[in-house]
Amino acid sequence: MKKIAKDDACFFTQQPFLIGTYDPEGAPRFATISWISYTFGPPACLVVSMYGKKHTRDNIERTGQFTAGLVTPELLPLCEHFNRATHRPDLTPDWAARPAQIVEAPLLAGAKFSYELKVIQKVEIGDCVTYFGEIQRVDVSEEIQNLEFFDLRKINPVIYSPYHYFTVGEHLGEIGDYSK
Repeated sequence: MKKIAKDDACFFTQQPFLIGTYDPEGAPRFATISWISYTFGPPACLVVSMYGKKHTRDNIERTGQFTAGLVTPELLPLCEHFNRATHRPDLTPDWAARPAQIVEAPLLAGAKFSYELKVIQKVEIGDCVTYFGEIQRVDVSEEIQNLEFFDLRKINPVIYSPYHYFTVGEHLGEIGDYSK
């Protein structure tokens, strides 16, 4: 790994989502985006940042609506399929989309946890745009609904660190366990 300078713009853990939009012809499109965060609100928002020119960005600008599906290991072939840098036309993984219930955007069939979002604010800095998507609905698999808590070991979300994918390790405790 190259040495990190004190003034480097540096990040090392991110949670990727597959962002769903409809293109101008109404076809479902997805893009892997890992610059994601949350605001508690009110209103509660998913905060999604994108750098540079992307069709997904154009679609969000046009409609003001999108979905965000949590990436788990079984969805990694789709992440690479929908990524311009890793897309291979000779490899086409099976996938399906279905319409979201509230927003005009596709949901990825097979995602364990997805948001339906409407843009309420946009911030542009240089070539980066950040959308504050108000959460309209959460689509949760039965598997997650049946958990006692958001047990990341069972949900198994992908964590991205530049050029590498990881999953979650052990459960270390609850908030308050280390202040006793």
